[in-house]
Amino acid sequence: MIQNKKGFTLVELMAVIVILAIIITVASSSIFATVNRAKKGTAEEMRGSLSDIAITYVLDNYHLKKCSDSFSKEMIQGKTTNLATNGNCAKKITVDTLIKEGLFEDKKGYCKNTDFVIVYRYSNGDDSEYKAYASDTVCTNF
Repeated sequence: MIQNKKGFTLVELMAVIVILAIIITVASSSIFATVNRAKKGTAEEMRGSLSDIAITYVLDNYHLKKCSDSFSKEMIQGKTTNLATNGNCAKKITVDTLIKEGLFEDKKGYCKNTDFVIVYRYSNGDDSEYKAYASDTVCTNF
């Protein structure tokens, strides 16, 4: 006598669950990587905007002397140790200052009010220009 078999066996159901778990794991890691890349991109854009705004603020409110070549090189390399001794050629501008001046707005709260940008007058021989340095930790409050 032939029996009519309806439904799935336990082994078949377990195989489907394992396959689904693998697919979900691969897809979720890909999604998390995409989200993290987007956050890093947003932080870079925020730092860029913040740096540009800080330069404008310093140009409007301060006159910085030309920094020494060694100071300029250290700033390019991301070393801010000489800021205290060379304060006449560099200015530390906080996010709070720019917000209070109405120059910067952070609706999503990516930046802390204590985050800062260092604006300095880069010296290249006789020429000089204003540049800004913001560390990689600025505006990463996600």
